Amino acid sequence: MKSREEYIKIKKMRQMGKKIILVLFFLLFSITFLYAANSKNIALSIQGSGSQNFVESFKYALKVEANAAGYQVTDNVNQSKYSIKFTVEFDRAEQKSKFVVSLVKVEDSSVIVTMEYFFADEEEMLLYSQLVFFLLMSNLPEDVTATAVEDDSWRNKWLYFNLSFDYSFMFLLLQEQLLANGSPAPGGGYGMWHEDDSGNIDMIAPLDHKIVPMPGISFGIEFQFLSFMSIEPHAHISIEQAISGHVIYSALFSVRLKFPLKFFKSIVITPYGIAAYPLRFSFSEDDDWEIFNTDNDDYSKYPQFIFGGGIQIASKLGKGGGLFFDVSFLYVGDTPIHNYYADLYNKPEYIPYNQFILGFSIGYKFGLFNRKR
Repeated sequence: MKSREEYIKIKKMRQMGKKIILVLFFLLFSITFLYAANSKNIALSIQGSGSQNFVESFKYALKVEANAAGYQVTDNVNQSKYSIKFTVEFDRAEQKSKFVVSLVKVEDSSVIVTMEYFFADEEEMLLYSQLVFFLLMSNLPEDVTATAVEDDSWRNKWLYFNLSFDYSFMFLLLQEQLLANGSPAPGGGYGMWHEDDSGNIDMIAPLDHKIVPMPGISFGIEFQFLSFMSIEPHAHISIEQAISGHVIYSALFSVRLKFPLKFFKSIVITPYGIAAYPLRFSFSEDDDWEIFNTDNDDYSKYPQFIFGGGIQIASKLGKGGGLFFDVSFLYVGDTPIHNYYADLYNKPEYIPYNQFILGFSIGYKFGLFNRKR
């Protein structure tokens, strides 16, 4: 039966997973829209006043966002066309710091938009710097962004090199109907059990679904042979620990057929399909390191090929490349796990799980050789 420490560990892991998913979806939101405005050749200054520590930190964060979006950032207000002005001061009524930020047209000092919000600490303030910058700059007049000329050749290259950091989640769904004892464990749920020579069941250990984090990295070489279609040989490696003490490295060698949609100059939305060959290995000296079934014909074996799909959203960053956010789904299917507690619970031999993998990636793609329009 699982100890209290194991339950706490699982609970913390799930909470961590939820937080990571929320952060990645926030990145998806901000990356998708932040660079949509055509910002080239627009001079921008940033000014702040108030608590010095907060001012310098937020000023730096806004400069990073402005440079990444292609604005010409200057410290000289007179040389800028627009200015971001903000103040940070403590609000006694709210017992929090108050942040007030405005986008100002320098020529006539007219305020285009003003926003304010409260934050508890510097970390919370900086977390929203990207979103605040987008909300400010999205209020620029249309005639300003329309006059800027932007080179969109970054999305029409013959060849791309893609490198990303990945954080995937392996979902193992317990197939209760395949557990041979067919009866709930004490306290609910289904589990492993101990069966004596007479067939009597005297101990049951509850089992549940598993969510396993899989941090990793990926590299791909994408060949865009048509304006609306490309193919990418892709390599991914991650680390997992579905069973405590069993650290396994998982490699996926895949081919992705991609369909870039170029509705916007600064953004490319690319749905794709995946066909992958999985390779699993461990540096453990234990010969019995593989947790999934690979050799017993009486149970489903770990598949030789995996299929799925995903969507990538890339936004121009730099001269010939783009920052991208990627969400993918892989269906692995029935993947029974060895019963590693057979000394205590001798049934079943394999624990039936159905597996799929949900992956999140953020990375950079760099293109070479312009294609003809």
